[in-house]
Amino acid sequence: MFFFVLFLIGLVIPLLFIKVKSRWGSWIPSIILLLAAILIYGKAEFFPGEGMAELGERLYFMIVGMAAIGSILGSVIIHFLRNK
Repeated sequence: MFFFVLFLIGLVIPLLFIKVKSRWGSWIPSIILLLAAILIYGKAEFFPGEGMAELGERLYFMIVGMAAIGSILGSVIIHFLRNK
């Protein structure tokens, strides 16, 4: 349920940028969230914390990653709505 809510939040974020005239306007939140997820994963993989800190880093990755997936899907929806 928690990750579904994060997915929906990620899905709504690009819709806030639907009025931007730039072709890349709706993709900017997706790119930022994707880069943040990659950076968090890299930090968790190559510089792991101890004990519960490592678990927390993995959880942060899952949270940002789920929002990134929703944001990418929202950007794809906006892309198809504009090209219709």
